[in-house]
Order: sequence, then C-alpha cells, then structure tokens
Amino acid sequence: MIPDYQPSAELLHSFGFRPYAAPPRQQRYSRPSECGQETIVLYDDGEMTLLEAVEGRLLYSFQGRVASEAELRVLLRQVNWPAEVAAAG
Repeated sequence: MIPDYQPSAELLHSFGFRPYAAPPRQQRYSRPSECGQETIVLYDDGEMTLLEAVEGRLLYSFQGRVASEAELRVLLRQVNWPAEVAAAG
C-alpha cells in the first residue's frame, strides 16, 4: 500500500498558503484567490480537504487523499487553483 502524501508547510508556503489556527489533529493553510479564499486542511489520518470561499459562500472542492506531490499539483489544477511557486514578496 502506498502511504498517503501530505504536502509540507514549506511547499504550501511556496504556493502562497499561510498557516492559521486549526482544531487539534488538523493543520490549515489559506491564501487569497482572484475571487475569494482558498484553504487546504490537512488531517492527522492522511486525508485533506480543499475549500474555497467565494463572495461569502463556501465551496467544497475536494476531500480525500493523494499519493504524491505530482498528484497534489494535478488536483490543484483540476479545481482551478494555481499549483506553481508564488512570486517572492
């Protein structure tokens, strides 16, 4: 069985995500989008959730697991989130 992959804080930071407060057994990272806020929630059991808030409405884009950084990048592109390193600044 292939272990579940979870992105490191460093990788998410390079994509422009910043950590914020989360309940126990979760890590949350968020970044602004063109029309709202994108959030990744990492759970201790290996699952993750991608959430997007647009104009005050919460859209659930994905909940599940990925096997690698490459799969994470594909997933981000599938939900129309940039999956490239953010410009420094």
